[in-house]
Amino acid sequence: MNEPLRPAPAPNIAAVDRVGEPPPDPALADAHDIARFLAGDQAGYEALVRRYWRRAHGVALGLAGSGDDAMDATQKAFLRVWQALPRFREGDPFYPWLYRIVRNCALNQRRDEKRHRGDVPLEFVNRPDSGPSPLDEAEGEDLRRRLWEEIQKLPVEQREVLVLHQFQGLKYREIAAVLEIPIGTVMSRLHAARSRLARRLEAEGGA
Repeated sequence: MNEPLRPAPAPNIAAVDRVGEPPPDPALADAHDIARFLAGDQAGYEALVRRYWRRAHGVALGLAGSGDDAMDATQKAFLRVWQALPRFREGDPFYPWLYRIVRNCALNQRRDEKRHRGDVPLEFVNRPDSGPSPLDEAEGEDLRRRLWEEIQKLPVEQREVLVLHQFQGLKYREIAAVLEIPIGTVMSRLHAARSRLARRLEAEGGA
C-alpha cells in the first residue's frame, strides 16, 4: 500500500526569483498553479510566489513602513499562504485573498517592531507597470523623505488605499474588490489621503 502524500516543507522564499513576469491571464495562471500545489506539486506554489512577490512586498512596505519590516512581513505572508492554500475557495480571485494576508502581516509587523520612521526605501515602491510613483516624481531627497514620513502618518484606511492606487497601480474598482468596500469609499479615502498630504507638505514648506 502506497504511503499518502505529505505536504512538502515551505520553500526558502528569499531564494525565489522575485521578478517573474506575469502571464497574459494571471487569473487562469493562478487557478492552474493553485491546482498544481493542491495536487502535490510544490512548483505551483513557487510560481505564485514569483508572480506576486513584488506586489506583495510593495504593499507590505507601504503599510509596515521600512524595508526590513516589509521583507519580514512578506515572508510571513507567503508562509501563511502556503499553510492556508488547502482552504482556499476554488473560483475565488487569488490576489484579494493574498492582499488580506499581506495586510495583516504588515500591520502586525509595524505594531511589533515600531521601526518605520525615517526609512525611505524608494527602490521597493515601484508600480507594476514601471510608471513613476509619487515618490519618484518628488524632487530632492528631503522632499521624498518628508512625503514618505507623511504617508506613514496617514490613518491605515487612507494609507492602504493610497498604496494600492499610487504605488500598485490598481483602479478604483480593483481596490474596492480587494478591500471589500464600495467604490465611493475608495474615492473618498483616496481624496482624504491626498488632501492631508498636500496640507501637511504645504504647512511644512511655509514653516
